[in-house]
Amino acid sequence: MGTAVLEVSGPEAARWAAELRGALAANAGPGDEVSPVEVQRSAELVIAVIGLVFAGVGTAKTIWDWWHSRRTDGVSVTILLSDGTRVELSNVSSGELEIAFQQVESRQAEGGDHRG
Repeated sequence: MGTAVLEVSGPEAARWAAELRGALAANAGPGDEVSPVEVQRSAELVIAVIGLVFAGVGTAKTIWDWWHSRRTDGVSVTILLSDGTRVELSNVSSGELEIAFQQVESRQAEGGDHRG
């Protein structure tokens, strides 16, 4: 199992995060958990946050597919993985995202984070 926090930002962050949460919940496998959306607002920015416990790369694929179909709308997704890795979806391929999820999951299965 791996854990991550998803940060969704953009002009419709709260709505987009609710959509993404729905997609993650609909595709959740055994042991996967998706927290409710929490919205953080400042004068300049709205960020909607989703906590996530995942098993396998299916979650990475769900996130990628959802974001890929909406990226032209101005949605930004940042993933903070439990090993400290920060992934901006606009800067990685779907394969790189899956590898990052696999690495976190294997580190946690080994008994903890192994930061280099």
